[in-house]
Amino acid sequence: MRVIRKTPRDFVPKPWKNGLGVTREIHIHPEGANFETDDFLWRLSSADVTSGGPFSFFPGYDRSLFLLSGEGLDLELRGVKVSLAAPFSSVRFRGEDGVMCSLPGGPCTDFNIFCSRKGVSCEYRRIPVREMKKRLFLLGDWTVLFCFRGGVTAEWDEERADLGEMGLLVLEDYPADFSLTCKGAPDGEILLVTLTARD
Repeated sequence: MRVIRKTPRDFVPKPWKNGLGVTREIHIHPEGANFETDDFLWRLSSADVTSGGPFSFFPGYDRSLFLLSGEGLDLELRGVKVSLAAPFSSVRFRGEDGVMCSLPGGPCTDFNIFCSRKGVSCEYRRIPVREMKKRLFLLGDWTVLFCFRGGVTAEWDEERADLGEMGLLVLEDYPADFSLTCKGAPDGEILLVTLTARD
């Protein structure tokens, strides 16, 4: 089994594909891939959005966007307006969709999941730590734990990973019956992402 741990100090600044801002690349698979030129399978990133404008195009990729902080993010998506106002609220859309954003309350920070539509499926759920009373049995080919808020400790076998806010844990090549537990601050909240390669 392979275990990857990252903190915000490990995130790599990258220009947006459209050149209108800067993002922090949290993780990309395969590792070392260039998101602008390579056919990557999946990617995690976070950006400080300081002004409204168009999103970059990522044809062939499905995107999931979460509001991490700020007073809200308004999107115009395929002619429909979508507002992300509550912390950690999210929306899914296609990377080839023309998306415009505006900032009703000023700058905000987002979190993004990019997945190759042909190469991988993605499921995710937010889990407050106070509700994690049972073991998590991991499915798929990769499991990502991203700490939205508070501090979280994941434990399995004789191992543990302490995740601070915006800390990342990636697990891959785990056995079919693999499971872990999480505990942490009462207000802690994680995003659990399951990624499965398509045949």
